[in-house]
Amino acid sequence: MNFEGDLDSNPPQRRGLPSPLGDSTCGDCSSKNADAASTSGAEAFGLPRGVSSADCAYKLQQYATIPLSSPGEAAIHLGNTKSCIAGYGGRWDPYTAYQFCIPSWVAFTDNGTLVGEAALQHAAISPGTAVSGFKRLFGIRINNEMVKREAELVPYKFTEQIGRCGIQVETEEGHVMNFLPERVAGILIAELKKMAEARLGHKIGYAVVTVPGHFNDARNWFRNEAARLHGGLSAVNVVDEQVAAAAAYRLHEKRGDGKVVLVIHLGGRTTHATKFKFKDGSGRLLQERHDAYLGGDDFTNRVVDYFVELIKEKHHRDVRRDEGALRKLRAYCEMAKKALSNREGALVNVGSVLDEGSSFYEDFTRAKFEELNGDLMARVIEMVEMVVLGGAPASQLRSHQDAIDEIILVGGSVRIPMVAQLIEDYFHGRGLIRDEEAVIRGAALLSRPESARYVEECYNGGVSGPLWLAS
Repeated sequence: MNFEGDLDSNPPQRRGLPSPLGDSTCGDCSSKNADAASTSGAEAFGLPRGVSSADCAYKLQQYATIPLSSPGEAAIHLGNTKSCIAGYGGRWDPYTAYQFCIPSWVAFTDNGTLVGEAALQHAAISPGTAVSGFKRLFGIRINNEMVKREAELVPYKFTEQIGRCGIQVETEEGHVMNFLPERVAGILIAELKKMAEARLGHKIGYAVVTVPGHFNDARNWFRNEAARLHGGLSAVNVVDEQVAAAAAYRLHEKRGDGKVVLVIHLGGRTTHATKFKFKDGSGRLLQERHDAYLGGDDFTNRVVDYFVELIKEKHHRDVRRDEGALRKLRAYCEMAKKALSNREGALVNVGSVLDEGSSFYEDFTRAKFEELNGDLMARVIEMVEMVVLGGAPASQLRSHQDAIDEIILVGGSVRIPMVAQLIEDYFHGRGLIRDEEAVIRGAALLSRPESARYVEECYNGGVSGPLWLAS
């Protein structure tokens, strides 16, 4: 997916904060875990504020960060459904922003590897050879409950590899392939890297890569195996997704010091809620919850289930017995879900699903969509409340809600009106930031620390570049 023009050509809904990219232009903007609490955390970009110039020189030399003089910095965000690369630079204007996104699918065939849209299309023909949703499997063991649950959802198998969960696929001609999830991630990273290099006209060796805040040991495997070994990057800096989302709105700068930030990520397959604050340049985690099996795909599944029963009742056909018809129905239901983000009603082409040679449609309303998914939306609010309270009694809820300074809603499912409305209502009508792509844009800013003005002391307090980079 390429975006032409300014990065804010479709500006996100937000209140009270400046545009993160100002007037800059974009040339080719193409199981629940227990909560984690901490009084300290890793610096958002590897260095705290208030350090001496000698400390800057020493830490920048020792820390595996991005060389500031490199022309090839970029930011990469891998999602369970969509992956993106973004950054700045070009043959003529080093401050032009770019962004490219592809579906997070990789297919293994006897004729080679398919990536992105081609892999997604191949999945419809040969489901057992195409992999997605692999991000949930980083660093976990084969006997993990999540592996058992994932095995019920995918058409390929899992095996144990070097003590961790590996993926096994069989090609159409019967060749068996085994690999770790990090290899799949690396293939996507390499493809994104190639797309950006074609745009820039030079190689990219260094990148900021975002990871979910609940990644622990998996962070190192993601950095070393996915991004460097398989992705072809020389050096990688890992940044928490919630930190990147906040950086898109410059909350990592001094203006955000001490503010409590709540980032709610509702993606295609997973949901995270993270409460943290910046203090002297460090992102301090306060509370975190995530559900690896709650997202936009689940909302679509409810619509599919509804139409399966409707077709059975009206047309006496069980679509679940016909894989081709079921795939068509799912595609139409996904389109209807997206259409309802901007309209009160949509039409689903049932005639095409049944292949009866004529087109006839069934109405589907936003009200019906919300009714079908009400309990899933309630699970999102339940997760948010657990993070907001952080173990405090329910009687203190209002004070804990008021203690949150900024609320950022990110991920592909933020377009669903009911999601934002429920969260706004939960916070008694407070405004929130709705920005589907805040994570990748914030990471792009952090990929150029001299532009992001992350650690002023390390850049002599100066800023080079266009005016919008200054605070």
